[in-house]
Amino acid sequence: MGSSNPVFNWLPCAVVFITTAHEGRRDIMTATAMFVSEKEPLIAISVADGHLTEKLISASGKFTVVIAGEGQKKLAVQAGSIKGEDVDKFEKFAIQTDKNMVPVGSAAWFACTVVKTIAITGYRVFIGRILDQMERDEHPLIWHQNSFFSLNPA
Repeated sequence: MGSSNPVFNWLPCAVVFITTAHEGRRDIMTATAMFVSEKEPLIAISVADGHLTEKLISASGKFTVVIAGEGQKKLAVQAGSIKGEDVDKFEKFAIQTDKNMVPVGSAAWFACTVVKTIAITGYRVFIGRILDQMERDEHPLIWHQNSFFSLNPA
């Protein structure tokens, strides 16, 4: 999750998992997301072209943005360490989920339907409308300056 570009060190972000499924295949990846609009609840994610997550979202038109909980550092590294085409990450890492494919221990989740797709040099940006959401009693996990932090009230 690092980069030599300093902007990635300056801009803290929530650690999120993107989960999706289509026709019996499923995937989870570590990512980040940002809200586009509060009035109309929209959120944006970016996924590398050709990866299983991108294929499944494109086929299903759905994805879930899961805000990682403070106890999910290991899962954040694991979910970003291998491609879903090679293995079912849920099985490989024994990820326990609820009925919405949300890993146990997550801070919150947003079930989305795709409203816009934008291709940008090797990536596909998906803008999703939030259809359902839930907050849990977990502190969010944050990524800043190549390290994980817990977000706690000030």
